Order: sequence, then C-alpha cells, then structure tokens
Amino acid sequence: MPNRVKANWVYLEGEGDHVWVAAFLCPCECGELIELNLQPTQRPRWSYTEHEDGTATLAPSIWRHVGCRSHFFIRGGEVAWCP
Repeated sequence: MPNRVKANWVYLEGEGDHVWVAAFLCPCECGELIELNLQPTQRPRWSYTEHEDGTATLAPSIWRHVGCRSHFFIRGGEVAWCP
C-alpha cells in the first residue's frame, strides 16, 4: 500500500460518517506507512479534525517506537516535530 499513498496526504478509511483509521506516510521521509486508530471505543486512539481549508489535525502526538522513532504532531496540515 505505501507505493499508492502520496506524501503529505492523510487518508481516512471508514463507512459513511464512521471513520475508523487515518493513514499517511511518515513525514520524516522514511517511507513507512502510519495507520492510526480513530475508533472511540479502542485504545490507543487519535482524534481527527478536518478544517474548512481541507487541512487536517490529529491528536494526540504520533510517536513511532520502532523504525525512525519520529515524534510529531499534525496540526492544521503542518508537521510540528517534538524535541
């Protein structure tokens, strides 16, 4: 799937108003696909907000514990790196 996913895009998967997963390529450019659970009854869980200008915010931060070990926020479509 990573070869079909474009950088700088957040993809949502679900049915109707029920969105289950957000997926995107790691912004560090390691090429890894990141998939985040958006289901409120599951843990860990992230929330997704789409803004009027089409940008996205995901909360809380995304912290990869394997691979590149990147730690960042996505706010208003921008990546904010954690130290």
